[in-house]
Amino acid sequence: MTVWKELLRRRLPQVVAVYFGVSWGLLEFLDFLTQRFALSPHLIDLALVIPLLLLPSVLLVTYFHGAPGQDEWVTAEKIGIPANLIAAALFLFFFLQGKDLGATTTTVVVTDEEGVELERVVPKTEFRKRVAVYFFDADPADTAAAWIRYGLPTAIAADISQDLFIDLRTPPLFADRLREAGFGEMVGVPFSLEREIAEDLHWDHFVTGSVATVDGEIQATVSLHDAPRGRLLEEHTYSGTDVLALADEISAQLREDLKIPDLGVDGAPDLPVSEVLTDSPVAYRLSIESMIALQVHRDFPRGTTLMEEAVSRDPTYASAQEDLATLYLLMNRASEVAGPMQAAMDHIYRLPERARFVVKSNYYLLVRQDMERAMAALEMWADLLPDDPMAFQALLQIQTVRDDKEGALGSLERILELDPAQRDILLQIGDLREKMGDFTAAEDAFQQYANEFPENPDVLARLAELSRRSGNMDQARAYYDRAQILAPSDVGLMVGMGTVDRGAGDFGKALEQLEEGMATASTPEERAQVYAALEAYYLTRGQVGRTIEYMEQRLAEAQDYLPVFVAAQHRLVGAGTYAEAGREEDAFALVAEAGSQLAPPFDGMTPIGELEIHLALEDPDAIEATLPGVEAFITALQYEILRPALVRAQGTVHELRGEYREAIGLYEEERRLSPSSTTVPMRLGRCYRGLGEYEEAVSLLQESLQASPFGPRVNYELALTYEAMGRLEDARTHLTRALEVWREADSTYKWAQRAREAAERIGG
Repeated sequence: MTVWKELLRRRLPQVVAVYFGVSWGLLEFLDFLTQRFALSPHLIDLALVIPLLLLPSVLLVTYFHGAPGQDEWVTAEKIGIPANLIAAALFLFFFLQGKDLGATTTTVVVTDEEGVELERVVPKTEFRKRVAVYFFDADPADTAAAWIRYGLPTAIAADISQDLFIDLRTPPLFADRLREAGFGEMVGVPFSLEREIAEDLHWDHFVTGSVATVDGEIQATVSLHDAPRGRLLEEHTYSGTDVLALADEISAQLREDLKIPDLGVDGAPDLPVSEVLTDSPVAYRLSIESMIALQVHRDFPRGTTLMEEAVSRDPTYASAQEDLATLYLLMNRASEVAGPMQAAMDHIYRLPERARFVVKSNYYLLVRQDMERAMAALEMWADLLPDDPMAFQALLQIQTVRDDKEGALGSLERILELDPAQRDILLQIGDLREKMGDFTAAEDAFQQYANEFPENPDVLARLAELSRRSGNMDQARAYYDRAQILAPSDVGLMVGMGTVDRGAGDFGKALEQLEEGMATASTPEERAQVYAALEAYYLTRGQVGRTIEYMEQRLAEAQDYLPVFVAAQHRLVGAGTYAEAGREEDAFALVAEAGSQLAPPFDGMTPIGELEIHLALEDPDAIEATLPGVEAFITALQYEILRPALVRAQGTVHELRGEYREAIGLYEEERRLSPSSTTVPMRLGRCYRGLGEYEEAVSLLQESLQASPFGPRVNYELALTYEAMGRLEDARTHLTRALEVWREADSTYKWAQRAREAAERIGG
């Protein structure tokens, strides 16, 4: 008690109590200021840390000067206070390193596609939050809640998307991950899987919930979780009769729980979700049922019909009108796209600002076929919200279609710079670097990701493919082995290992891998993936009849998950295989059928199918006659991603005519457009052989052989080159390898026939 009395005499407890009381008051006031004026939340951390850091000095001063009467400064104060201040300053220096203590927003001025200047207050990247909203759970017996478990979280997401401080994700954006785990309906997902997906995709938070209907009233429980740890942060219950009104209430609470600052008049509007979507409950329910038909059941006809009913109930439902336009395109009803797309533009005022940029871009792209204006709309988004990764994601899609690899790389790097938490962007950068032919940079990107996520099988599969294409089959197998330990039932890994075995000449083992993959496959996508690998396997073996069997099975599976528009394109590309098998009539019939299913302007793709046929038949005049149609399609829609195929065909015309110098120039252009192609060196090698420049031919053919040591075509071409050089033993070695691969080839397969003729000519 004597010590306590002495402390009271020196007023130490009283001063400390007042000190913490004032500090707490300042903390509360600062919290109000940060919310009201959108100041950095790091200021709250600062206001919490500084009083604790300075507490030793407060204790020293109070202890030696708190008692009544005058006191001298003692040695403990002269040393302790400066030491405390220095220690506090050092701590704050490291604590605040890289943290923005200013406003959470910045002001930008941009010019729109019509030349009008706009000014906006937008959030800085550091203060944006990445949030996923899962679909909710419901009792299967509660049939009234069946659509609400999708509709309520979708409405919440639509409401929250108005806020520029939030980057939002919903299950359709990661549906493949849920399907692979056996949750094709995207509901009833175990919490552990929800947390795992959140962690893998590097979200800050995720939202889960459950709904039930009781006496006509909706009851919902909504939970906000910390994504890295899965910790429950907040949980609230709600009830009401109107889904959209309930979504407004829930999203307002989520903003508060996420501590999203209120920018007042400078911020994005927070309209009721009925203003953002539709004020017709029937129209909204129809649009959700359409989404369920599309996303869960992949029933595109029913999904389209339901969306048509939704917009007929409310023609001002802008987001549904845009969805309907996209569905018309996918259902090969391109001539009907303009109507709903124009309606979406007429009622664009309903949409949040970010969604408006997408609608404008799609309008210019789909209705006016003006790629430049479509890009301008997205570039304006990127200028207006320079810290919004979603703007660069949208730009990336058009850059991909235009085959703008440098632009796409810039967008990916910008996304990663703006949001370093999106580590999956490293995988996309690696994929793009590989396509650009920079295997070293690709490996660096993949390895960086693998170092951070060593148990991710996807990155190991990418490293395996990179090793395979570099000719390192043992390393490729090692990566696939590690990946399969982590994901033993992953069909893609089985297919990948089969591809490595095929390239290494172990065809029996390759077939075993593919058969195991087929036995494991449980979804149409997985079965189609295996069928595609079997196509490649039997085409390599020269068994084109079997190739066609598996191609037809793949296309049949594709009907279950691909819309008509995309499925028709797949059939066009397959026409060349029929021609390779000597089934020319079937090939042209396939092109005619697929072409009839493509509405303008996409019917312009028909020449691409014809081109594949003429290339297989090696008819230079027919190839040349088809080229203007392909060029017209690429130019009209700026589908530059098809340009390498066109240039290859142009080079083939010259090669077939013996005009090797001209062919080389075009093949080099193809190589510039597709620097990672392993078949371009083979085509170049053939041309240099035709010119008698054998050493250059061998060098190029060896380059192509590296990625597939047992590739029969390149071994055959290398044999012919060695034959021309008089190196008959080397010629026999490679010819024997080719003939062994083609040992069971179809009797009509021309490449095997030519190889046998060469064997008779050179012996062996």
